[in-house]
Amino acid sequence: MSRSKLWAGLIVLFVTGVLTGVLGTSLYYDSERMHSRERGPAAQHDRIMKRLTQELSLTSQQQAEIGPIVTRAQVAILELRFSRQADVEQILAKGMAELKAKLSPEQQTGLDKMYRGLQHRWQVSREYLEAKKKASMQQ
Repeated sequence: MSRSKLWAGLIVLFVTGVLTGVLGTSLYYDSERMHSRERGPAAQHDRIMKRLTQELSLTSQQQAEIGPIVTRAQVAILELRFSRQADVEQILAKGMAELKAKLSPEQQTGLDKMYRGLQHRWQVSREYLEAKKKASMQQ
């Protein structure tokens, strides 16, 4: 009898730990989203620099030297991504058509709204990329 109580207690303790971890993680990510409302490549650059600064204890001079390196890498990644954008959009359009066939009209409207949001984020990234290219040409 005491052995089964021990096992039951351990199982309850384990499940409680898992639930606490899930809840804590959820609260953490919710608070992170609230603190970083800004999105897009510019915000991503800021988050990368903040993390590098905190994790590596960068000095002000190091931050000034590393910032342009992060920008160049980010621009190169965006250029690579957009070089394949036509392929991505073609694949996505096919998938969207297949999805819509399985959805109700209301769900299709929701899917269209999600896709417009995605297209908006792509446009913001394109504009960021163009601005960074222009800025680097002027230097």
